[in-house]
Amino acid sequence: MKYFVVAFLFLVGLSSCEKWQDAAPVEDGRLSNPYCNDPLAVNFNWGFPGKPDNSVCYYPTDLFIGQYSFVDSVYTVPENYFLYAQSVTFRVVALSKTKIGVVGFCGVNDTLKMTSDKSYIASIDTLIGDSTSNKGQFWCQIKDTVSGALTNNRFDSLMYISFQVISDTATTLHLGKARKL
Repeated sequence: MKYFVVAFLFLVGLSSCEKWQDAAPVEDGRLSNPYCNDPLAVNFNWGFPGKPDNSVCYYPTDLFIGQYSFVDSVYTVPENYFLYAQSVTFRVVALSKTKIGVVGFCGVNDTLKMTSDKSYIASIDTLIGDSTSNKGQFWCQIKDTVSGALTNNRFDSLMYISFQVISDTATTLHLGKARKL
């Protein structure tokens, strides 16, 4: 008798259930806001929720492209003695969404290849020296290897440069701030 009552109550409860009905959708004005939906972009998902529109994206290379004026201060390593300063005008070109080329440090035909990221930093790609301690790229002479980075400041529109050059005779540090022309 006890099982009959339980089964009866279960059947009554089951028959009294009603299927859930979704509420009518509400129009939200924020969903028409365009936002960048490319994970490589600096502004990925800024303005979400909204409509994906990759025409509003800007990429790490966009932070660096342009022509710059730079006073290159050269120091010895590890003593940190000042050697000399020279004025350099160089150009940064986009090679892809994350790759840039820096032209003008060693003449117009030399291109320093770098990888830029969303953190406003571009690092020199390692093209030589994977198995040695001198990793980086050839600098102005075949005997020189350069490594380092460009850091683009979000607040003062300056680009900070820090390159270490290892040559057959000495190691030097090239430091300074570049201003966009």
